[in-house]
Amino acid sequence: MNKPLQIVMTPVRNEAWVLPAFLTATSQWTDYIIIADQMSTDGSRELYEQFPTVVVIDNTNPNFNESERQTMLIAKAREVAAGRDTLLWGLDADEILAANTFGTNDWKRIITSKPGDVFYFKWAELSSNKKTYGDSVFYPWLFHDDGKEPHQNYVRNMHSMRIPYPIEEKQIYYVKDFRILHLAYLNPARIESKCRFYQFVDWSMNHRDPVSLSRNYSYNKKLETQIITNDMLAYDNFDLWDKVNCTNIKFWFDDYIIIRIANSNIKDVAKLDIWTKDFIKLVNISDPRSWIIKILHWYLRKTSKFKSLLIIRGIDKILKKIKL
Repeated sequence: MNKPLQIVMTPVRNEAWVLPAFLTATSQWTDYIIIADQMSTDGSRELYEQFPTVVVIDNTNPNFNESERQTMLIAKAREVAAGRDTLLWGLDADEILAANTFGTNDWKRIITSKPGDVFYFKWAELSSNKKTYGDSVFYPWLFHDDGKEPHQNYVRNMHSMRIPYPIEEKQIYYVKDFRILHLAYLNPARIESKCRFYQFVDWSMNHRDPVSLSRNYSYNKKLETQIITNDMLAYDNFDLWDKVNCTNIKFWFDDYIIIRIANSNIKDVAKLDIWTKDFIKLVNISDPRSWIIKILHWYLRKTSKFKSLLIIRGIDKILKKIKL
């Protein structure tokens, strides 16, 4: 029985900090890596040239839209597959298969799956201490392509479905033998900037309230729950830590926000829980928040670890109804 073609679909915008790890690890097992590059300026494009498995398409939309970029990726992947039996992976640049993936029962199940099958995975969210990781829920990141399923189920402008998820679910598998290593939290400053970016974009695109946004994107994950084992990082011919650069302290996420603040009502933007001392300095303006908004943000940050408690949820519900 012939093995299906493996195609990884990845959106990129200034991911040079982690691309050497992603491209090196992923090119060892996949046939093609389709990258939708959104005008990267940090050296990402130069890195693609080092890997013959990479196929690059240009995403020239300066704005954030996940459904649009995934539609581009899926269309290109199917073009490259040209009707062949294909596994479509939706992976970000900071996500790589753990080194102990191959040879597991779940990997064999993936290789022998049938068109229409969907596979769910868990992250191992690596801590910046490089010793521990946090757990996650399951996410659907692999579809054994049937060549016809449209990309329209669970599609949104943010946190959209990465694969052509079947409208009529067939066989679903939950992969437990290995993890997807999530490298985002290796750089705490970057993830803080990214969470700030998500708040701003979700607010500007979907008009969600500041309390809900703060709760959704607060940076308080527990990353010390499990130990990183040697076999998770035992890649052939390279050391994962040598391929990741966590020294950057300036990120495109903040540039994106700052450019758009100039065209926004600053009183509305002030309500978003994004105003740290460092970000205020970066924007180069005086703190735009009223004292009431400052108290709200203080409350949201102090209670972020307890947001699931009934009393906190009750207070949050009241705050959402108040026009600040």
